Amino acid sequence: ACQRGFYRHSLGTKRCLKCPPNSLSNESGATSCSCNAGFYRAPSEGHNIACTRPPSAPRNVSFSLIGTQLSLWWQPPSDHGGRKDLTYTVFCQRCHFLSCEPCEAGVVFSPGASGLTKPAVDVDGLEAYTNYTFAVEARNGVSGMGPAPQRTAPALWVTVGHAAPVTVSQFILTQRDDSSLSVSWLAPRQRSRTSVEYEVMFFEKGEEARYTVKHLLEPNVTLTDLQPDTAYLLRVRSITPLGPGPYSPEQEFRTLPPDTGALSGGVIVSIIFGVLLFIGLFLGLLIFRRKQARRRQARPDYNTSGFDREKVWLKPYVDLQPYDDPSRGMLEFTKELDVSCVTMENVIGEGEFGEVYRGSLRLPGKERVVVAIKTLKPTYSDSQWWNFLREATIMGQFNHPNIVRLEGVVTKRRPMMIITEYMENGALDTFLRENEEKFSPVQLVSMLQGIASGMTYLSEHNYVHRDLAARNILVTRSLQCKVSDFGLSRILENDAEGTYETKGGKIPIRWTAPEAIAHRIFTSASDVWSFGIVMWEVLSFGDKPYGDMSNQEVMKSLEDGYRLPPPVDCPSILYELMKSCWSHDRMRRPHFQEIRAQLQHFISSPQLLRPVADFDPRVTLRLPSCSGSDGIPYRSIPEWLESIRMKRYISNFRTAGLDTMESILELTAEDLKQMGVSLPGHQKRILCSIQGFKE
Repeated sequence: ACQRGFYRHSLGTKRCLKCPPNSLSNESGATSCSCNAGFYRAPSEGHNIACTRPPSAPRNVSFSLIGTQLSLWWQPPSDHGGRKDLTYTVFCQRCHFLSCEPCEAGVVFSPGASGLTKPAVDVDGLEAYTNYTFAVEARNGVSGMGPAPQRTAPALWVTVGHAAPVTVSQFILTQRDDSSLSVSWLAPRQRSRTSVEYEVMFFEKGEEARYTVKHLLEPNVTLTDLQPDTAYLLRVRSITPLGPGPYSPEQEFRTLPPDTGALSGGVIVSIIFGVLLFIGLFLGLLIFRRKQARRRQARPDYNTSGFDREKVWLKPYVDLQPYDDPSRGMLEFTKELDVSCVTMENVIGEGEFGEVYRGSLRLPGKERVVVAIKTLKPTYSDSQWWNFLREATIMGQFNHPNIVRLEGVVTKRRPMMIITEYMENGALDTFLRENEEKFSPVQLVSMLQGIASGMTYLSEHNYVHRDLAARNILVTRSLQCKVSDFGLSRILENDAEGTYETKGGKIPIRWTAPEAIAHRIFTSASDVWSFGIVMWEVLSFGDKPYGDMSNQEVMKSLEDGYRLPPPVDCPSILYELMKSCWSHDRMRRPHFQEIRAQLQHFISSPQLLRPVADFDPRVTLRLPSCSGSDGIPYRSIPEWLESIRMKRYISNFRTAGLDTMESILELTAEDLKQMGVSLPGHQKRILCSIQGFKE
């Protein structure tokens, strides 16, 4: 009989055979060898074949994205399981916020999604402006035969942004007369469910400086009030949630000459009768309005219901400063809503002017939409009334997917109201604090890219925000970020440390460029500085810039050349972009167009976000969360953990028997891991704070 470790397949076999690799016979006289734990034979393999195991996970999954075409590649597993029949399977999910579902049939993998023998695949048919996750699994002939080590690489998050630039084409003149032109064009082909709008720019030939813009939802336009027998040039571009595409080539269309045929007697009589009727109506209206004027209050009440948001002159925004009466300025840029169309529901916040409500707006012939309603308190001062009108007037001049949209105003009834679109996730800083560690670097960069797109639009319209901060960015249900809060004289913080008072008003010191603090020089470059602070807020999930430093300490540190440290696990390439925004020389700061382009590049090449920024004590402030000035300034572990936003681990420290601040000074990353602090970023934040105590 064969001894242990050997076997004889049949009685006809003369000698005992050694068990194949990764197998063993546990008793003498065995006719086969059983596979060791974790090793298997495929059903078609005989007892003389070595036992093998499933492969480990693929490594270093990477991708490149051009438009909506994706290329994935990866490195083979470090352990093939002892087999040569290695294949790969790619899993795709389409994600909305934190909910994901399998990709639709329109997503095509080349050469396929399963049975791949090479570590690469091309993916086509993705939707623009959509989030996807891709996971790559390694398989071999014994995969699925019992418990196996992790063989799927961590899911890769891909955000598909702007598809390849789409130029509107194939224009058709559908109708014309001596004062109007009707033109249609071919809608761009796209699979995305995201709505596409159109921006039409037209002007009289030779008068390009006086062009008009219309925004449309359908691929056609009717231009009215045109001159007869005149050539007009027209350009069209599509607008998507990530901004506008390129303009089409100019199209020339000419109105018809005026009809010069002889008028019949009946027509002449009709014209005379019409003129007399018009004169009578005009005189009657004049008398009526004079009577009404005597009854008006000193502050006039203008009817702005005729405002057409889709037709505006493309020019820098207009402030209310030139107007003797701010109401006249608001008349030009906002839409007066009938108060009966507005329903106020519940209070969602407190603004400078009054309470902010969640409510609804239902215009005649349209569906009900949820809105936010800012109200002006009954006891308002003249300056509050002026600023209330000013904010509405500014918002009414902007139309961009990353700028909060003004729906209209109510000024004929009290309280006066500003009605805007409703943003489900509220202010960005609060939203990030409530969802700490839930978003990947690519998702955070996508949020920043949206803010940069909105600020690019504002800078192109010569508008300087002056108070760009995460608290003034609102977030939709789909994580789209929109710039808001366009008032200047506002209460920026509840505490006295929030602002720095000058003759020109209050300045949010922690977000403001040095030249704006010192000399009140506000430019697009000072907004870029503020954007760098917003980047820091986003990457730190809503931390307060400069911690508990006073305003004077912040200003002194900036003058000495120090800057905020990188947030925990901040990609180094993003921290470098932040520091470029914080250049003391404002001429050396990047423009918003450059920032937007860089962020889009990072989204398309997420491998750039992997290296993490280092702390440089030569030029970087050490914040209280990484500082131990005056020894250990905390009386208890709960107080300390709450100050660095790690209070979720209070029970972990108690369970580990750590009850004094002195007992934590020798903790290591391994200690924290055993205590249940598993996230590397949280370990780093706690250890950074402990290191500050030692220094």
